[in-house]
Amino acid sequence: MEIKSYKKKDGTTAYSFEIYVGKENGRSKFTRKRGFKTKSDARKAIFKLQSELEKPEEKTDISFENLYKKWLSEYEKSVIDSTYYKTDRQFKNHILPDLGNKKIKDITPRMIQEFQNEWSNKLKFGRKLLGFVRSVFNYGIRLGYIDTNPADSVSAPKIKRERKEVKNFYDHEELKKFMSLAEKTGDIQKIALFRVLAFTGIRKGELLALEWSDLHDNTLEINKAISRSESGLEVSTTKNRASERLISLDRKTIEILDNLREEYPDRKLIFESENGGVLSPAKPRKWLLQIIKDSDLKQITIHGFRHTHASLIFESGMTLKQAQHRLGHSDLQTTMNIYTHITQKAIDDIGEKFSKYVDF
Repeated sequence: MEIKSYKKKDGTTAYSFEIYVGKENGRSKFTRKRGFKTKSDARKAIFKLQSELEKPEEKTDISFENLYKKWLSEYEKSVIDSTYYKTDRQFKNHILPDLGNKKIKDITPRMIQEFQNEWSNKLKFGRKLLGFVRSVFNYGIRLGYIDTNPADSVSAPKIKRERKEVKNFYDHEELKKFMSLAEKTGDIQKIALFRVLAFTGIRKGELLALEWSDLHDNTLEINKAISRSESGLEVSTTKNRASERLISLDRKTIEILDNLREEYPDRKLIFESENGGVLSPAKPRKWLLQIIKDSDLKQITIHGFRHTHASLIFESGMTLKQAQHRLGHSDLQTTMNIYTHITQKAIDDIGEKFSKYVDF
């Protein structure tokens, strides 16, 4: 099977293909199609023809769940394991209970809109579910099961949420107080864990996957992360290629890590569970709550230490480009989008410094 281009009499380019469709009277039979304006149109026609040849009855009878399973097998090849697992779980928990047993030919825009309204009312990521549904139907169009996407005209209502006053990061003084409370526990593993989180900005999954072989003098190599799959916790790739990076460490952080290694000399992982496996992702949160108990420090998430690091490195004078690399973002726009409040403050500081310099 090959898509070929040719010139029409009017000089424009068109595309054709020839595809094997089986045998007839003992002889191979081929179907030839031509006149497609683009190679993409020809490819769609091939998918449609193949699906009709393989399972002609499915064109009208396939259920949303069966189409989803076909889509998922292709989606799996394009994402990391943890993303695949989360997506599959969202379908099973929310989308399939509503759409799974319905034939795709019977699913209407109005039906999807009603389900989308429900998803958006009860779930923060309701809008994301609509994107998944659209992707499955687009896949169905590619394979020739349907001609139009019933989810295209569906909109996800914007749910007005109350503004959260508590910011999910510590400022300079708050972090100093937190680390002082952590040191008072006398637990070197807790002290080291939060020191690394706050002074490197790495993600929790990256932290839990760290091995002592990743520590080179004053440099920490980030090259893997812990992810959750159906079989449990496992070492996987980082979030993206840009997340594979080298992070410089300050002297005190290195000293704390050296103390941790002296305390647990036989460990492969820097942070291990009591039975020698991967430390539970829930453990750092539990430690955090224990440390700030009976103090006036606000609660932040473990990911909040990443935001804390970003905030403080901007205040220390690091450029956006340097922050992008240190945080492992794939592009500069991601850094700017996530830390708008911080970058805006940096811009304001520059204006003040300029005013003081020109002095009039």
